[in-house]
Amino acid sequence: MNLAVVSLGGKSSLEIVEEAKEYFNDAKNLDIRKMQVNASSKKLSVLYDGKEIEDYGCIYIRGSYRYAFLQRSMTEALSSKVYMPLKPRSFTLAHNKFLTLLEMQKNKVPIPTTYLTATLDGAKKVLEEVNYPIIMKIPEGTQGKGVLFAYSSTSARSIIDTFDVLRQPYIIKEYVETDATDIRAIVAGYKVIASMRRKGSKNDIRANIHAGGKGEKLELSGEIENMAVKAAKSVAADVCAVDLLEGTKTMVIEVNLSPGLQGIQRATGKNIAKIIAEFLFKKA
Repeated sequence: MNLAVVSLGGKSSLEIVEEAKEYFNDAKNLDIRKMQVNASSKKLSVLYDGKEIEDYGCIYIRGSYRYAFLQRSMTEALSSKVYMPLKPRSFTLAHNKFLTLLEMQKNKVPIPTTYLTATLDGAKKVLEEVNYPIIMKIPEGTQGKGVLFAYSSTSARSIIDTFDVLRQPYIIKEYVETDATDIRAIVAGYKVIASMRRKGSKNDIRANIHAGGKGEKLELSGEIENMAVKAAKSVAADVCAVDLLEGTKTMVIEVNLSPGLQGIQRATGKNIAKIIAEFLFKKA
């Protein structure tokens, strides 16, 4: 039985591939940029580098939100034939911050109060109603990019004028006081396999490791672990990272389908790539 990790070839993806060779007969990384989906009345097929994809026991699709439609299309075509830890709707939902929150709300996972509006005028009306400070985001993005902080209506209006140039909807979210910290939990199946608290760098509200944040090992309570697992299941993901905020009440803010592993491996001392590889093998 073989494994394919479909990704952009990042370090975390390649680590999973290497660790998987201990369990699978073979494991390889396939460049997502070389993938192609063909659909006709008679056949739905997936090609890699111009040739029909080989048979695999497990295909784990990772990579940027920019490939969400391709990721979903590949999974639609292959999920009935092979074990895939992410389902077709996972990519549509988890790659969009507001759709993720809608799924959380529907499944009764605690989330911050959040507003979505499509127009500049609509955003300005929201700014008249909210309590400051607030977080402002665009729907798609990773590693803390596209996340801005406004202490007042004046600064918020300046930000939305900038967002208007991008021609994207506006996400406006209540700020949860956390001293620039959050929790990242890696979920595999029905349990959290690693977790850390992330602290933002000086003068930065973002706790993302890629944005200069630092991680430290954290043991989650049963309640928070259940919340993380429930969040993962809400977007139909067997393997993912769940980000949470601890305030007066713990809330889920995001699900990441292609999390980096270096920061959390350093913080926890765990070989998370190996744990994920073993999980994929057992499920396949």
